[in-house]
Amino acid sequence: MLASIVAMAVRLLGATLRFEYEDNDVVADTLASGSATIIYGWHEMFLIACCDLRHYRPYIMISQSRDGGRVTRVAEKVGWRVVRGSSSRGGAKALLQMVRVLKEPDDARVGCPRGSAVLAGHLVDGPRGPRHELKPGVVAMAQRSRAVLVPSMYATRRKWRAPSWDRLQVPLPFSRIVRRDLPARCVREDLDAAEVEKLRSELHDELVRECAAFEAEVGGQS
Repeated sequence: MLASIVAMAVRLLGATLRFEYEDNDVVADTLASGSATIIYGWHEMFLIACCDLRHYRPYIMISQSRDGGRVTRVAEKVGWRVVRGSSSRGGAKALLQMVRVLKEPDDARVGCPRGSAVLAGHLVDGPRGPRHELKPGVVAMAQRSRAVLVPSMYATRRKWRAPSWDRLQVPLPFSRIVRRDLPARCVREDLDAAEVEKLRSELHDELVRECAAFEAEVGGQS
């Protein structure tokens, strides 16, 4: 019952939000080209992303913890497809399942036209932090699935931040929200461990730098 109420509140909030896509919508472009796509960003953007991306019926990994179970029930009711697992519990199995759906989508379950590309979301500093520390799972997922990686960020001036480890952003109703997608990239399958770590560090530095600049430019300091 509680999950249904929260999901309804999320859908109602989302219906009031005005999303703008800066420059171009890289996610839409990569999916239209037929490429499975992984959009990734910080955990604090999860609620906003739920409102923005749910029409794609995307997949996402959510922790097997009790809190993760509550989030799963809400996310599924909003329109996301959930694979349970995280870096701390059930991660290897969940990662393999995410790779499978990205490579070989079950069209009936995805609920989109046969042959359509699949979208997955990944919260790169989840499920427990440290905040704004990009973990290597997103690189491994892209490397094994051959999905395109799209780093993405949101900014809005009218928001409340939850007193949680991730400082979850909760936009106020009728807010204008801008999304900026950074250039898409592919991950080579033959990267060794040192190259994977080098790429992870580059992606981390890029997201930290670009998010800080974007937040200052559009959302204001908070």
